[in-house]
Amino acid sequence: MYRLLLLLCFALCPTAGLAQGFAGSAATASQELRAMCTADDGALWGVRLCGPLIVVDPATRAVWATQADAEGVLQPGSDDGGWTGTLPAGVTVANTAVDWGGVRWIMVLAPLPEQAEERRVLVAHEAWHRIQSDIGLPAQPADAAHLDTEEGRRLLRLEMRALSTALLSNGRARRGAVRDALQFRAFRISRFPGAAAAEASLDRNEGLAAYTGVKLGAAATPDLSAARILGDFDRNDSFPRTYAYATGPAYGLLLDAANPNWRRTLGGYAPADLLAQFARPERATAASIRVISERYSGGAIAAEERARAERQEARIDALRQRFSGARIEIPLRQAQMEFDPNQIVPIEGLGNYYQRVTLRDAWGELAAIDGAVISSDFSRLIAAAPAPSGLSGPGWTLTLLSGYRIDGPDSAGVSRVSPATGTN
Repeated sequence: MYRLLLLLCFALCPTAGLAQGFAGSAATASQELRAMCTADDGALWGVRLCGPLIVVDPATRAVWATQADAEGVLQPGSDDGGWTGTLPAGVTVANTAVDWGGVRWIMVLAPLPEQAEERRVLVAHEAWHRIQSDIGLPAQPADAAHLDTEEGRRLLRLEMRALSTALLSNGRARRGAVRDALQFRAFRISRFPGAAAAEASLDRNEGLAAYTGVKLGAAATPDLSAARILGDFDRNDSFPRTYAYATGPAYGLLLDAANPNWRRTLGGYAPADLLAQFARPERATAASIRVISERYSGGAIAAEERARAERQEARIDALRQRFSGARIEIPLRQAQMEFDPNQIVPIEGLGNYYQRVTLRDAWGELAAIDGAVISSDFSRLIAAAPAPSGLSGPGWTLTLLSGYRIDGPDSAGVSRVSPATGTN
């Protein structure tokens, strides 16, 4: 299975030592994690969310951790009880769960949020990723490219506004807004083949992680926190890999009110589908969508998305031309990725353009600061305009391990990475 890991910041140059305030902030996050775990005591997901925590400065790879690693890289640190060291090159640096040094870590990146609630939400979110496979909810690759289309974005933004209204309302107003949100979602899914499966995968991965973060990290005012996140995402430029960070907390909290035991009965459902069983929305039609969209400034959203679509069309045409010319294609088998999910552009027929990405596989590492394309089935990586060596191009570099070679270019200008003769 491919491991798709969220990168917030790229590592630049490893050095020893911790930035001023780094260890103190990391120790505070560790204390907050223990407090959340104690308060929850396994009630939310049936297991305790606590686990080894490692905080990484992505600029230096300096780390603070709650325990030692099995390789002896980390050493006892200061009086706060932490362990410190420098993360070896090649280890994924991201807000995620990661296996390194014989330990499965909850990893978060420095600088940590200064605001306590935001910091708790982040740590609880990543703590869920550490246990998700143990509770039968492993991450699955998904491509929600339809959420970059004009119609997909418009309907998603309407859904998010309805969810925000529901969270900030009570009684009949809340029930009505929930039904509106579910109608927007149902209509959107009906318009795009494969959308239901793609969104369910993302909802059950980042959506449930985001819900857990808000549920435990913003325990005093979770509805307000979730509504604020939805508002922040309203004009996000890229939804295909990010939307569930906003909708996940909303659907989870609304389900808590409808059926506090919903997590035990989730099964193979997406949370929104489970909520629909309780809310029983009317069948979504084009006519009903036109009517209810005006409750959420649908005309203004439509105009904004039309203008964005015109700009995006020109950008996609340029990217298609760039990645259909001279290029290198690299197979993906067990890739680990670090990327910014806010900088992904789906390109129909090619895959997804990642503006900043670092990707590692058996053949080595490719780092791009000016874009690469990954096919929709995650089977190949494409980098444009390789130099004669094949090891670099505009905005990207390839580090190839021994046992692999570059073949080509062929008559179409395509070079390929393949195992050297006699290499399995």
